[in-house]
Amino acid sequence: MYLLVVPILKLPLKGIHIFLSGVVFLIFTLLLIPVTTQAQELPAIKQYIHNGGYALQKDATTLYSKALKTNFIPASTLKLLTGLAALKILGPDHFFQTHLYLDEKHNLYIKGSGDPFFVSEKIRLICELIAEENIIRINDIILDDSNFALEYELTEGSENSSNPYDARNTALGVNFNTIPLKVYNRAKLKSPEAQTPYLSIMGHIGKELGSGYHRVNVDAFPKQTELSNSLQYSGQLFQTLLEEQNITVSGKIKQGIVPQATPLVLQYTAEEPVSTLVESCLLSSNNFMANQLFLAIGVKQYGFPATWEKSQRAMNHFIEHSLGLTDKQITMVEGSGLSKKNRITPEGMLIVLEKFKPYSSLIPVKYGVRMKSGTLRKSGVFCYAGFINKGNSIRPFTILLNQKKNNRDKILKILYRQ
Repeated sequence: MYLLVVPILKLPLKGIHIFLSGVVFLIFTLLLIPVTTQAQELPAIKQYIHNGGYALQKDATTLYSKALKTNFIPASTLKLLTGLAALKILGPDHFFQTHLYLDEKHNLYIKGSGDPFFVSEKIRLICELIAEENIIRINDIILDDSNFALEYELTEGSENSSNPYDARNTALGVNFNTIPLKVYNRAKLKSPEAQTPYLSIMGHIGKELGSGYHRVNVDAFPKQTELSNSLQYSGQLFQTLLEEQNITVSGKIKQGIVPQATPLVLQYTAEEPVSTLVESCLLSSNNFMANQLFLAIGVKQYGFPATWEKSQRAMNHFIEHSLGLTDKQITMVEGSGLSKKNRITPEGMLIVLEKFKPYSSLIPVKYGVRMKSGTLRKSGVFCYAGFINKGNSIRPFTILLNQKKNNRDKILKILYRQ
């Protein structure tokens, strides 16, 4: 607001009245003129954008932008929204659990709840804890993945390729549903990781691969049994690591549901809170982890079993009621950014970033800037979103390019100089 100071001394009373009337009319007229708050485009950036938008904000004011209200495919920058929702809905100190039961026939039931970080080291620890219960013999290993009831097996946008980013989501997925392999001369195989022992499923999958080191989506290959490869992988890993603890496993690996009243032998609570999982997910840009968190959000709001519909509904509620945004600003069908059906405006991403400020230390650093990248190279999607720090100023920014030419680094340099 501006104070209008007018010299009125030495004017006769009638003149003062006329003058003030004119001032009031002028102020009223000015109030009717819409004040433009639209941010400017930076001329230096125009040559680098054929289909895309960007925005730079300072102190909650958008300094520069293009296509602020236009929807673009965000790719993995969408993980910032997934991470934010996980931190707000699940809570930064939420821990995932896995339950193990043993019946009178010594069948071991393992019931997963979608732990995003269910890795070999964790399974080895679980097997050590089981050994501490003086269990020396197990018949069947029965895997209960009923806490997930996904309407479609593949994540929206997945092509079920052998690439790890296409791994499907399950309640009992180990090592992100990816398997490490080292193939020698297309014949000999071994596990290249000390923490993951050699398993027979590695030999089955390795026949399809050439020589060299591989980490592949386990479900992209033909099944070895009636079980999915992911369940077979989980069961074999448990069996091998149980046997390392001198626990005899004499039966088969099966899929089943824990019968009521089966004694609980171990409730395992993960060591990593959601805040650590979000940080790891953003650093590695792990699609599996992102969608495990996405599905957990739906469970938190609407209960087990996890479904895509529950999570989409929970996220839509969060987007509308916590961010104050609409489906015209954000469309979210899954949590990793893999799907080309996901959409976000630069304006929407700025609001996500503003809410993410208290957790900004969880975002990885690249080129000295805290930011998340997003890339769907075949589709021409090249994005950045994060914070540019200038002195005491934390400036949210986003670059959303849906074009063949990847100019995001050039645009970032220009924004950084502002």
